[in-house]
Parts: sequence; C-alpha cells; structure tokens
Amino acid sequence: MSKGFRADTGHLAKAAKEAHGHAQRVEHHSSNLDSKTRGKLLGKGRFGMIMQKAVRPIIDSMITDMSKSMARGHRSIGHGLDITKKNIDDAEEAIRKDLRRHQDERDAVHLKLGQRVLGEDDLRDKYKKRVGERVDDLRRQGHGPQRHLDPTDDMLKDRLGTPTGPKDVNGKLLEDGDGNPRITRQGGYVQTEKKIDPVHGPNAKERLGEGAYLDAETGKKHKCDSFSTAFKEDQGDAFMYADEHARGRIDGDRTRMPNSNRHEVIFSPEDAWGPGDHSQKFRGFYIDPDNPMNADESINYKPVDFQHAKIKAIYAPDGNGGHKLVTMFPEPVKILNR
Repeated sequence: MSKGFRADTGHLAKAAKEAHGHAQRVEHHSSNLDSKTRGKLLGKGRFGMIMQKAVRPIIDSMITDMSKSMARGHRSIGHGLDITKKNIDDAEEAIRKDLRRHQDERDAVHLKLGQRVLGEDDLRDKYKKRVGERVDDLRRQGHGPQRHLDPTDDMLKDRLGTPTGPKDVNGKLLEDGDGNPRITRQGGYVQTEKKIDPVHGPNAKERLGEGAYLDAETGKKHKCDSFSTAFKEDQGDAFMYADEHARGRIDGDRTRMPNSNRHEVIFSPEDAWGPGDHSQKFRGFYIDPDNPMNADESINYKPVDFQHAKIKAIYAPDGNGGHKLVTMFPEPVKILNR
C-alpha cells in the first residue's frame, strides 16, 4: 500500500455489505415475478440464466475490484466505489442487451401489476439521493458545504470583500501620484474589508445591510484569506468522498491543532479520488495584486489556478466519540497565483 495509508476496516465492511445488499435486492425483484417468468429468468427459456450470467458474476466482482484498487495504492474507498458504480452499469447494460434480443418474443419478461425493474436512471437517482443526504448531514455538522460547495461564483467574490487602504474624510480611498487608489497589501496580496459570509445566502448585503459583514456563526466580523475557494457546485459526491478520506486520516496528536481539540487534515485530491488531474473540480477567486481596481472602480478578480492544490479539512469532537466536519476547502499554491 502507499505510504501513510491505513485501510478503514469499518468502511470496507460497510461497502461490502452494500454490494451484497444490491445483489439481494436484484434477486428479490426476480423472486417477486410470476412463476412462469421467474423460471425463465433463473435458467429456463430464451433468457438463459440472465441472473447467473449477467448479474451475479459482476456483483461478486465488485468487492474484488474494490480490494484490488486498495492494494494498488489508491487511498480512498471512494475510488473503489467509482469502480463499483461502473460494475453496476455493466450489469445493467448486459441485462438490457439480453432483454432487447427477446423483446418481441413470446417469452418476454412480464411483470405483475405495480411491479417495476430499476433502470439506469432510477439507480442514478438513488445514488444522487444518497449523496444529497450525506452532504445535508455535513451541513448540519459545520459550515463546510455552506461556504465551500453551495455558494455561487458571485458569493465567492463577495466573500473577498472590497480593497482597503488610507481614506479621506468621505471614506474614499486616497490616490497615489499616478492617480491610482492607495490599496494596502500584505504578503503581496490585496487587503480587504466588508467581507460577506456565504452562510448568509445570496443577496445578503441587500437583505442584511451591515449585518452581512458579520460571521453567521460567531457574530464577529467575517474573515477570509486572500483566496475564496470552493468545490464546483456539481461536485457534491467529490466533497463527500474527500470527507470520507480525511476522516480516515485523523490521527490523535499528529493532526491535532495547537492549543485546540480540533484536528486538521491536509491531503492531495488524488489521495481521495485516485490518480489524475482533479483541478477542474474546484473554483475560486482572488483580487489581482497588480491591478486590483478597474477603470470603472469595480474590483478586478482573477480565477484561482488549482494546479497542485491541496484540500484542508478541520474536524472537532462530536461528543459521541467521533468527529464532526467543521469545514473543508481547496487550498491553492500561492506561487501559482500572483
């Protein structure tokens, strides 16, 4: 296995149990068919052992594939589950091909009134529902999805605030000798004020006024680093698998934050999702350090380059012996974003 990986036997057992559960549900559907059709599905007539030839071998291979993926160094059950989804798709396609060959024949499958076979769209809907339920659970644990998955691009920009610096008596930024605003910088990045917390939701400034600049959790002024980053809005499953991977990396004092009971886990996207370039799963903005303001005094934003970015997750005790996700976000490499 790859360096630093520890297989979570609980997660593996859960994944194996779900795979077996899927096989049992398929068999349950077949057992509910009328006796004539059931006989054909289970080995008689033209359908010739659909269950045994198309479904059962693939269901059994799912667990094997997942184990092999772990043995080859993939550091996430999420990658194994991606293989599992492909295997389910393969099983469905094999069944569809067999059914299409016999759809006009006398011994086509007949379901009783009210019965139905789950199709590809149904399975994908179920998968999306499970992802949605898990992400909802993470929303209740902390502010990870609310700040780093749910916000629109405009909300991410609003979170950066507005450039600040020396001002005149009317609150307008003073200008330098060239007529440009004298904007304060720190570490090469633009310093800002009036940062709007995405947890407040869209149009927060219009709805809350000055209250939009307060942190929704603490009531203090909202803070944000030089980068406002998030997973893309359609990456709920990526967010879910990243959380699963990070939880497996929580390791006592090694990840404990100084003077805190919280744990910080930093990892590469490929650790969670397998080899490849995953930079397109993220989005984010920062204010151009060289040209912060446009001629019309609007803010000049730049998109974040997520090459070689890391993911940072922070956890706190949940009071039941486990951990709750406080937040999780992509953290870009500064030298690539100047």
